[in-house]
Amino acid sequence: MKSIMKSIVYTGLLTVISCLALIANSQAAEVDFSCMEESVRGKPLVTDRYKEYDVNIQNTCPGSAYWSMCIERLDPWTYKVLETHTPSGLVEEGKKARVNLHMKRGPEWMQFRNRFQPFYVNIAYGIKTPAKASCRAAMCEQKKSSLRAEILANEKAWLNANKSLEKKIASECPGTGWETEEQSKCEAGVRKASQAEMVQFVRKDVVLREQVANVDPVQCQVYAGGLLTE
Repeated sequence: MKSIMKSIVYTGLLTVISCLALIANSQAAEVDFSCMEESVRGKPLVTDRYKEYDVNIQNTCPGSAYWSMCIERLDPWTYKVLETHTPSGLVEEGKKARVNLHMKRGPEWMQFRNRFQPFYVNIAYGIKTPAKASCRAAMCEQKKSSLRAEILANEKAWLNANKSLEKKIASECPGTGWETEEQSKCEAGVRKASQAEMVQFVRKDVVLREQVANVDPVQCQVYAGGLLTE
C-alpha cells in the first residue's frame, strides 16, 4: 500500500513539475523582443591597421532586458574563426548598449587584396536571466563552403596573374629609378593588354560574393571584410 502511495505522490509531483516547466516555456516563448533594436555600424577609417565597428542595442521595450552576444572574428583569407567574444549585460528601458570592435587587417603577407577581418554577430535576450546567444559561424560557413572555395581559387589565380603582370612590366619597361613619361606609357600599354583578363577576375569575384551574401541572409549575415583600399 505504501509503495502504491509513494508512486502516486511521485507521479503527482512529476506532473506538477512538468506543468510548471511547460508554463514557464510557454511564457518565455510569448515574449516578443522585436522592441529591442539592433544595428552594426562601421566608423570612418582612421588607420590602416583596423576598421572600427559598433554593435548597438536600443531598448524600446516596457522594461529592462538582459542581452548576450556571440561575436566571431574570421580570417579574411580562409574565413576560419580566429576569436570568439561573448559580451553580455543589462540594458534599461529607453537606454542603449554598445559593443565596440576593432577588426584587424589581414596578415602582412596578404598584400594582394588585403582585407579587414569579417565577423558574425548573434544577439539573444532575456527578462529575468541572461539568455546565451548561439554562435553561428560554423553552421553558416558550412553552407557557404563551396562558394568560399571558388572565391579563394579565383583570388589565387588573380594573384598569380597580377604577379605575372608585374614581372612583364619590369621586363618590358625597365626603369632607372626615375619615373619618366616613356616608362609610364610603356607600363600603361602592358596593363591595357592584360585588362580583359583582370576584368574577368573582378567580375567573378563580385558575382561569387553576391551569391555568398544571399546564403541565408537573416541567420548568416557577415559584417566588415572590406578591402583596405575601399
